[in-house]
Amino acid sequence: MSNDTQDEPVQDQHSTTENDKVAGILLQQEADLAGHDEAQVLAALRQRFADGGHEVADDVVAEHARRIAGMEANRFSQK
Repeated sequence: MSNDTQDEPVQDQHSTTENDKVAGILLQQEADLAGHDEAQVLAALRQRFADGGHEVADDVVAEHARRIAGMEANRFSQK
């Protein structure tokens, strides 16, 4: 039996770049909010980035919100 213990959060055990973290948020929001109102997507993205401490330029966030709102809704993002 091993004496190894988990002494830190799992997410802290792996090195993930800031870009990878932002990309992960975008992928999740695409799945959750595809086809939703652009203002709703924009608010959700701003909140998720703020919660994670990620600084993303507002014009970039707006561009992603527009893109996600324009996507076809899927079974996860149904209104």
